[in-house]
Amino acid sequence: MQAETFRDGGLGFGAQEVVSTSVIHLAWSTRTEMILREGVWGPRCFSQDFSRESMIDWLEEIRRESYAPGFGTWTSCKVYLYPDSAGRLEAFDTELLRPAHETTIPDRPADALTLLQDLKAFPRTLDNIPQWMWTVFRAEGVTPPVYNPQLKTVERANKRLPVTENGTDFSVQPEIIDPSKEPGIFAKIGKKLFGS
Repeated sequence: MQAETFRDGGLGFGAQEVVSTSVIHLAWSTRTEMILREGVWGPRCFSQDFSRESMIDWLEEIRRESYAPGFGTWTSCKVYLYPDSAGRLEAFDTELLRPAHETTIPDRPADALTLLQDLKAFPRTLDNIPQWMWTVFRAEGVTPPVYNPQLKTVERANKRLPVTENGTDFSVQPEIIDPSKEPGIFAKIGKKLFGS
């Protein structure tokens, strides 16, 4: 990525630093770059961009590999690139949204459906769903998918799918949940969440 960024004609040609900020959801993503040239920060030229493989595919792979069952994965990141030294990646469990500016409109936060899709793919236990996500779910009256650590599954709408180290396995048919056969405390939580 460094060679592509700082090559002749590249996004960061002649720059001292490039900072790329991304918010990534399964349904949509946003990305902005700020470039430091001759001591002045500015946005990227719209005709220049990273290749899909060097930035988008790479970030999606890192996000999948960062998933920890029950704990989730990050939502936003900053990639710092330099022409003569190693870059770095900072990941955040919140949305890094751009505020309104005279030349841009503000980024929109994710809605409940967007967050639901993310949690279905990268499920978390109830305690690991961050407050900012709960605020969106409550405002829109949506019950999020929940990771069941006993069974290593994600559960939503009385259906259950297996979860691997890299997220939910969508290649199998979901199992229908029978609340009367659920073990222990998760049965009570399941009944409360899923209304069974």
